[in-house]
Formats: sequence, structure tokens, C-alpha cells
Amino acid sequence: MNFYSKVMLTYNTLSFYLQLVINLTLLTGLIVLVMNDAKSKIVLLVFLFGELLLELSDYIDRLLDLHTINIYNYPLSQFFGILMITAIYDRYFFSIGRSLKVLIGIFAVLSLVFNIVYMQNIQSATFYSNIITSIIVSSFAAYYFLYMIKKGNTRNTLFVTNILVFLFFSVECLISTTFNFLINNYLEWVAPIWLFRGVLLLSFYISFINLGWHTRTMKVR
Repeated sequence: MNFYSKVMLTYNTLSFYLQLVINLTLLTGLIVLVMNDAKSKIVLLVFLFGELLLELSDYIDRLLDLHTINIYNYPLSQFFGILMITAIYDRYFFSIGRSLKVLIGIFAVLSLVFNIVYMQNIQSATFYSNIITSIIVSSFAAYYFLYMIKKGNTRNTLFVTNILVFLFFSVECLISTTFNFLINNYLEWVAPIWLFRGVLLLSFYISFINLGWHTRTMKVR
């Protein structure tokens, strides 16, 4: 086994255990939040439960070496993610206009239908359909920074969550834009970049679990 193969095996192993940690974190977070005034955090619970199902199905797909569930998981994850994050921002961060929510919903449905009908296989996936989703969510986070400056104060929990949302979706947008280029020209960079994305994703989920924990003391819109 050459050096490159050993490095890739190490990255794959780390990625495998990171994915396990992500699933356990989501499961633990859900249990803790459900046991502590679940009614006040329904939107967050739906989001975390949906993400757990998607992450768990992806992990099972990896364990069984099927490489088929991902084809459906990717568009479903985009669809579910943008709708739920829009709802979370509207509930906890700032008011989102009804017309904008309708437009985002239409985009989410059209994107889901297009991705499932087009059905790119894993080897030729471009991830370009994720760029608009990432830009929309990053825009929410960027707007909240401006909203926070204008308002003059914010809760630390919301501030930290917003930072991680902005970081994750900014990186997600960059990865989606450059994925084909990296695959074709710098394949050795893909594994560490994907591992870094996994660490950000774990932090992203933890921030929402933390947000759910603090909703008991927050004034919800």
C-alpha cells in the first residue's frame, strides 16, 4: 500500500467515525430536548429528527456499501433543510415575509422535482443545485448580523448559532461550486475538505441542539 492509499484510508476511517458521532449527537440531542419542554421547540425538534433520519440512512448506506440511498438523500436533504431553516429563522431570529417564504417553498419543490427527475449518479454528481440553497441560507445569516447591529443587542445563543450557519453554508457553497474541479484536478484535496465539512456539520447540529435547550428562557416570536 503506497503513502497516498494509507492517507486516504485514514481519512475514510476518520470520516466514518465522525459520521457515527454526528448520528449519536443528533439522537442524544433529540432525547434531551424531548424530555425538556418539547412543546416550546417543535420546529427545532422536527428539524433535528429529519436530519437524524437523513444522516442515519446515509450511514446505513455506507455500512452496507449500497451507494444508492445517497441519490435520494441529497435532494431530500436540500429540500428539507431550506424549508426548516427558513422556519427556524422566522421563529427565532427575525420575521421573514410571507411572499419570500412562498418563493422559497416554490424553489424548494422545483429543486426537489428537478433533482429526482434528473437523478445524477454518485460518480457524476455536480452539486450545483446546492449553490442557490446555500446562498439563500447564508443570506439569512448575513442579514441577521445586520439586524443584530441595527437592534444593538442579541442573545449569545442566537449569535453563535448564526455564525455556525453562516460558516457551514458558505463552505457548502464553495464546495458545491468547485467539486467537479477538485475531483478532476485535485482529487487528493477532496477527502480533507469533506472531513472539514463534517466537523462543521457536527458543530452546526450542536448549535441547534444548544438553541433548543435555551428556548425555555428565550422570548420566541
